[in-house]
Amino acid sequence: MATADSTRELDALPKPEKFAALRIWRRLMAYLSNYKLWVALAAVGIIGLNVLLIVVPYILRDVVDIGIARQDSAYMLSAGLLVVALGVIRGAVAFLGRFFGERLSHYVSYDIRNQIYEKVQRQSFSYHDSAQVGTIITRAISDVNEIQRYFSYGLMDGLNFVILLVGVVGIMMASSPFLAIIAFIPLAPLAFYSNHFVMRVHPRWKKVMDRMQVLSNHIQENALGAEVVRVFAREPYEIERFHKENQNLYEEQLDFITQWITYLPASALLAAMSTALVLLFGGILETQGMGNITVGLIVTFNAYVLLLSQPLRFIGFIILLTTQAVASGERVFEVLDEPETVVNRPKAIKTAIRGKVRFENVSTRYNSSNHAVLNQIDLEAQPGEVVAIIGLTGSGKTTIANLIPRFYDVTSGAVTIDGIDVRDFDLDSLRSQIGIVMQQSLLFNATIDENIAYGNPEATRDQIVAAAKSANAHDFISEFPDGYLTEVGERGVTLSGGQKQRIAIARALLIDPRILILDDATSSVDTRTEHLIQQALERIMEGRTTFVIAQRMSTILKADQIIVLRDGAIIQHGTHETLLQDGGLYEEIYQLQLEEQERVRREAIIAGIIKIPLDERRSTQQFRALIDRLTGKYSN
Repeated sequence: MATADSTRELDALPKPEKFAALRIWRRLMAYLSNYKLWVALAAVGIIGLNVLLIVVPYILRDVVDIGIARQDSAYMLSAGLLVVALGVIRGAVAFLGRFFGERLSHYVSYDIRNQIYEKVQRQSFSYHDSAQVGTIITRAISDVNEIQRYFSYGLMDGLNFVILLVGVVGIMMASSPFLAIIAFIPLAPLAFYSNHFVMRVHPRWKKVMDRMQVLSNHIQENALGAEVVRVFAREPYEIERFHKENQNLYEEQLDFITQWITYLPASALLAAMSTALVLLFGGILETQGMGNITVGLIVTFNAYVLLLSQPLRFIGFIILLTTQAVASGERVFEVLDEPETVVNRPKAIKTAIRGKVRFENVSTRYNSSNHAVLNQIDLEAQPGEVVAIIGLTGSGKTTIANLIPRFYDVTSGAVTIDGIDVRDFDLDSLRSQIGIVMQQSLLFNATIDENIAYGNPEATRDQIVAAAKSANAHDFISEFPDGYLTEVGERGVTLSGGQKQRIAIARALLIDPRILILDDATSSVDTRTEHLIQQALERIMEGRTTFVIAQRMSTILKADQIIVLRDGAIIQHGTHETLLQDGGLYEEIYQLQLEEQERVRREAIIAGIIKIPLDERRSTQQFRALIDRLTGKYSN
């Protein structure tokens, strides 16, 4: 059960603003405007159903006052047949209203989920840096489900109740105003109680959904980090943490349900009071011969009260669904209203690029932070050049690469390609001409050929195979029983790290990019695999402007220019030879990180694990020269 502390905490929650909730409700209702025909058909069904429901008790009055009082069996038979016929018609229109109402609810949820997904797809990297995957999933699934339930039941049943109430009140007032007022006296406190119910249940439901979001984040985080949990034997800790979060959700759900179930008996009591008042005062008036009250009218009034009692008992459920939908709508609209910081400008340019990249006094901050990730970066790369970017962790290497395809926007300065600011390019046109191979390349749960052709779905099998061969991936792909039709599993789990990287290289190659970004693409593979990947990278780098982040020394040696970053600023800029002569941070990084890598590579070459390309081992003298070139002055 909910603790006293949790109850006091929930009671202290700010009450929802009525007009804010109304704005959210109206915004949800706006989704119906796309389906006016379905709305009309559902409305016809609901209105027809309620008209028939109201007519039957009216017929019952005449059956009592005419058929029974006068013992007119023919009249009673015809009235009975009419009621049966109306029942058949009522079943048809009830089906019509419910069928199209259900269709509407699923159309709306379909539209909202599409909007959420499209919104998330359009968001920049800065949004995904702070947004949690579990949060997005909860709002796209659980919150949209609550909205769908409202349109399916809350809205349809609520509209049904309103029409029924208006019709019944109208007939009762026309038949006997005094008796009608007596019957509806208990409904006055119900209105006040319903308003109080809404004020209490709305913040509680929002808190339940927030708890559910926390739980979803926890499950998603642990599913992705399952290996780490098991490596450190933290399963008991994670289980206990989940139990506590689940317990919090349980207690808040229980407190929420407690508020709701207290409403049902109260509404049932008010309906019973209405019936009792009709019988009491109706009987007195009929006995005294006052107000044209007849036995048939009393029976009809009781039938109407009973007709209203069921929806009256569930008006709390309708209010509950409405408050849940408003709370969920508020959370959904938080996602949909999140500003998109990286968007196409008016008249965005769609053009082929040559690959001249220039950073002009570029500074960048993330999420309005005062700390500059990059500070006054000036850099120029000519078409076909290789630019290596190195630096300590957190120096801004990846940020430089992310500014080129405009995953982020600069805070000041400009990044240009062929003299055009990247912010003036059409995003799809720009990114389709930039290939990226990341340190941990993500593969989708699809076949190998679908993953390779992800950026160019129109590619033929010959083009896919050619890209795989260039990426040194064709041989291992051919060894699989299903070849290119092999399913790689979630995130490519069935493949090794080196295999995934080579498929990622083939994927980048297939779009024939003019600019290539290699973000630490060989850091987590063995020496032999690194050599195969390096061969593939050298092939796809030919003729393309390439930015290499923290690659092995063999790539950096061949770079046309190397920039060294520290705290977001360029502190050294030159070639491998000139930077070694200058000393400084580049020499320190070389000694600490890269010299050992080159020593291992040299030993692998000597041991025959890695073969030197034919054009680099034409003679023993050239072979020794290659070793000297690889190891430099630090080989001693």
